[in-house]
Amino acid sequence: MKLSFYSIFLCLIVLVFSTPAAAQIYGTNTFEFQYGNLPYEGDRDLTTSYNQLNLFYDSDNLSFFGKVEQFITPFDDRNYLDLTQKLVQYRDEMFRVRVGNFYETIGRGLLLRSYDIPGSVYEDAFERTRYGFYRDLEGIGIDLYTDRLEVKALRAEPLFNLLPPNFEADSARRPDLVEALEAKFFVNDIVSVGGAYMRSHPSFTNNYTEYGSFSLDLNPLPNLQVFSEYAFQSDASLTAFNDDDSYALYAGMNFYIGSFGGSFEYKNYNQFRLGQGYNDPPSLIKEHTYPVLNRSTHVLETSDETGIQAEVYYNFEGGHSVTANMTTAKNDLFREFDYREYFVEGYYEVDDYLSLKAFFDYANDDLKGEEDRISVGFITDKSFDYVWGFVLDLQYQTFDRQFDPDNSTNFYGSLAFSYLPDFSVGVVFEASTDPQLTDNPNTFDAETDTRTWLGGNLSYKFNSKHRVDVFAGKRRGGPACTSGICYEILDFEGVELRFSTRF
Repeated sequence: MKLSFYSIFLCLIVLVFSTPAAAQIYGTNTFEFQYGNLPYEGDRDLTTSYNQLNLFYDSDNLSFFGKVEQFITPFDDRNYLDLTQKLVQYRDEMFRVRVGNFYETIGRGLLLRSYDIPGSVYEDAFERTRYGFYRDLEGIGIDLYTDRLEVKALRAEPLFNLLPPNFEADSARRPDLVEALEAKFFVNDIVSVGGAYMRSHPSFTNNYTEYGSFSLDLNPLPNLQVFSEYAFQSDASLTAFNDDDSYALYAGMNFYIGSFGGSFEYKNYNQFRLGQGYNDPPSLIKEHTYPVLNRSTHVLETSDETGIQAEVYYNFEGGHSVTANMTTAKNDLFREFDYREYFVEGYYEVDDYLSLKAFFDYANDDLKGEEDRISVGFITDKSFDYVWGFVLDLQYQTFDRQFDPDNSTNFYGSLAFSYLPDFSVGVVFEASTDPQLTDNPNTFDAETDTRTWLGGNLSYKFNSKHRVDVFAGKRRGGPACTSGICYEILDFEGVELRFSTRF
């Protein structure tokens, strides 16, 4: 199978260099080299490299795409060179057909969601192989667009992206087959309704499971939007919400009145992890950019979770703003687990060259065993004539962990200098007393000394197409969430160089 991928890619290269002048070829390449290892690993001089090439070719209505990934280590069983994505697409004003690897979402992701986290490189502690972090579909997708109607149809296998490209058997990386048809009808400028039908085929069986969904979007006022979607397994009681049924209900609204605005969302998910997890309903958990909060995020549990999220904001004259958010979630698993979070953030522009930002967050997370979690942060951004500048970021977090008599604390501090638009350099220091981080898993003793991380970053843009990033020191890992997708980042100690280019 992989050999055929290379054949397709070779044909693409030949095609590219024999095309008329009107055609366009472009792409990106990312090369990453690491010297170092995970903490507590014996080989401190490990060298690894990862490369990702994305090549695009457009000619009138026809497009081709190929992604080649390569990973090299001293361990042969971890190495690979693979054409991991290939795509042929035809598109005009009303019609699109895609064959190969592509991304698609049914509704708001209750039934199916694929994604790509640009620039991310994933590695887990067991496989120790790096590769791009995305979840695509492999198969065929057809779209039809008119003024009043949008129709999607696809037959494809979602990628199970916790397994690396060199995993054997290769079929284990795409264990599910999905067939779906979705239609959305725009009644007028205010109302649109939609529906979807999907069949899911698990691997190694001749069985399939049927699902359906309905959606309703309303725009009754220019500054008010209401939306909802209900998805269910075909044998579920549609409105009974029985514990034995598989269903997912999501609804929300956005509004604004002048400088004031906000949103409110509701979720009710029950037994709705589909296949190996190719669906991704809205989590209704605020996605923070602050490191101490981003790592502490609540990860959605689709087997049973209900909750709400409410957020309001106000923008003052002069560029100042304030935002408040409240999130609740309840998981009824073998017992009931509650999650509550209250967050407020303020931004103040002192003048054109100085801005201040601060946040306060309070949370209880039963699933993580973290109680009375308090997080605060203060960020200063100072510019000198819009050329030189620095950002000072200080964050602190404390919480009670169940069965631990002492409080756990996390500290994050960074100082970054920049010379716009090409150069920046910074240092990051972190410390933690969380026993889940201070303990060395390779020893029988329970280490309790405060654990620290100190690292430096440097970034330089040679021009608009080429950029180099260098990290040296200790980098703290942990959960990371981007665009509603959460994954684990490993700790790293050593030197990392990344060179990115586009052409």
